[in-house]
Amino acid sequence: MSYSGAFGGAERVLLDVAANYEGAVTIACAAGELAARARDRKLPVVELPARPLELRGPAPTRLAAARALGAHAREIRRLARDLAPEVLVAWGARSALAAAPGLAGKPGAPALVVQLNDLVPGPAIGRALRAACRRATAVIVPSRAVARDLGVPVTVIPPAVDLDHFAAVPEPPNKAAVLVLGAITDVKQPGLALEAAAIASRDIPELALTLAGAPLGEDGGRLLARLERRGGEPDLAGRVHFAGQVADPSDALAAADCLFHAGSREAFGLNLVEALASGRPVIAPASAGPLEIVDDGCGRLYRPDDPEAAARALVELLADGELRERLGRAGRERARECFDIRKTRRRYAELLGSVHPADRRAPEGSGIALVTVTHNSADDLPRLLDSAARHLPGARVVVVDSGSSDGSAGLARERGATVIELGENAGFGRGSNAGLHEVSEPVTVLLNPDVELLDSSLARAAEEVRNGPERILGPLVLLPSGERQDSAHAPPGSGAELAIALGPPALLPSPLRTRVQPWRATSPRAAGWLVGCCLIARTETLRRLGPFDDRLFLYAEDMELGLRAREGGVEQWFWPHARVLHRAAHSSARAFGGEPFELLARQRRAIVAMRLGPQSLRRDDIAQAVTFASRISLKTLLRRDAGREREQLRALRAARREPPDPVVSAEELER
Repeated sequence: MSYSGAFGGAERVLLDVAANYEGAVTIACAAGELAARARDRKLPVVELPARPLELRGPAPTRLAAARALGAHAREIRRLARDLAPEVLVAWGARSALAAAPGLAGKPGAPALVVQLNDLVPGPAIGRALRAACRRATAVIVPSRAVARDLGVPVTVIPPAVDLDHFAAVPEPPNKAAVLVLGAITDVKQPGLALEAAAIASRDIPELALTLAGAPLGEDGGRLLARLERRGGEPDLAGRVHFAGQVADPSDALAAADCLFHAGSREAFGLNLVEALASGRPVIAPASAGPLEIVDDGCGRLYRPDDPEAAARALVELLADGELRERLGRAGRERARECFDIRKTRRRYAELLGSVHPADRRAPEGSGIALVTVTHNSADDLPRLLDSAARHLPGARVVVVDSGSSDGSAGLARERGATVIELGENAGFGRGSNAGLHEVSEPVTVLLNPDVELLDSSLARAAEEVRNGPERILGPLVLLPSGERQDSAHAPPGSGAELAIALGPPALLPSPLRTRVQPWRATSPRAAGWLVGCCLIARTETLRRLGPFDDRLFLYAEDMELGLRAREGGVEQWFWPHARVLHRAAHSSARAFGGEPFELLARQRRAIVAMRLGPQSLRRDDIAQAVTFASRISLKTLLRRDAGREREQLRALRAARREPPDPVVSAEELER
């Protein structure tokens, strides 16, 4: 759990720990580069809203920070409930402050591990942070400097690097090239680097300074503007280059003769370790974290906050090529001895394993078939297939390609799936039925290609349907925002649907609310019908049911299956002990340019009429119309956009003017 979506040294450590941990891992963070890089590492991501990073300042800033932390605390409690993790790692001070009050020591809550990446920012926040750390199961810090500053029991695990990656960095260019590597933020003190460069350039006229890093937050943007103005002044003009964010620090280090570090309140400094691993000497202030990384054998330390002292260190290093070479070799050796990523990974694995409440082997998924239908799904399918391979390696995956033109079928074959190519866009229902014919396993999971497995919980749900009463289960479905999808519903036109229509469900008492909206329940609950993005049942049950009506091309196939299953005595249950992540409407949204409200309304009316009859259709029409109208009124009163509900109401009125007949083919859909 990370409050921020920014990407720096601490986040590189986060991704390395998460990607190399043997258990199931989900990353929750604000949208940004961290989320993008986590997905590149095949990690599931829940994207939280971006919020201000400032904690201190005038009263409005502090008030905004308090509100943001309160919202973050609610997110943490909700995700802890829905994901049911055994360990929650609060990565950073803000997540620690938000997580501890609601989780630490609470019955049924996950073990709370706090990772602090910075020195304590101030007395008031420090007191709150120490209190949060005392309530945590374990606290990890990157340096002894942070441990001393915090003053509570901690485990020190220094960040480290992949030595093999940085071994490929070529020899230094010997062009007096100085690199400052890190986010543009006040704590890094990049302004001191410019002043030191201006002074040192009097003795080293060829000195060139590169600042590689992106501004962090609004304050970082203002700081960058000031730095750019200073870099344009006569004593620095033409020698300062602002490179922005670099994808790989090894590229920037390859072009540098040395790394310059300015921040005197730095908790650690992973960029210093990267420089040593690259054979580049480091110039850093003799304070805090850098003191635990650099010594005179591999760099030069200077008096903190003193640009004159920093300039003298620069001149000494840049004027002596043999010295730079000797320090660079020693730095590489120091990195090998003290900052090898393999040692760090082992230490994290040992600590997280020590707080794990039990040693349970995750089920591998044998006896399960995962069936999905693709139609131009190449952007989403890899996440499903990769997550299935990680969490259910014993399951068989069947991919039914319904007329894709983007290579979906080939992609599935490359990852070892059984592929059935229909040669046309036959629709979700027909595709699922075709896939089911190839299944020999006792349990089948029907799921969309834009679904991602978060853990092995589908295997435990499969055990439930295999050994329990005949029924269809629907897991808890999380949207990319971390909110629950409304994936389990009461029957159309029922009293529960009318209750929802008359007012906001949030005003109902909790027991009644979960009765009318089963998808909100925290324990298994019967439902009228389940959304078809993920359904779990015995293979023989699905075959007996169809499972889907081949006549239906798109939308409401799951409602029709649910109503028909109820007629046949097969119950449907919302099963929150299993969970998946769902991007939702991946191919249809692209095809229609948004939500196809008229098609959705038409299909719903056709299914209700076909399965429940005209009286239920009239009740459902009324319930739908009242629902949309009441939401429009409420949103208008709250001055919120009600455009979606107006479109839904308009689509319902248009659908009621036509006979309740379903769309049955791609050709009709195009017409």
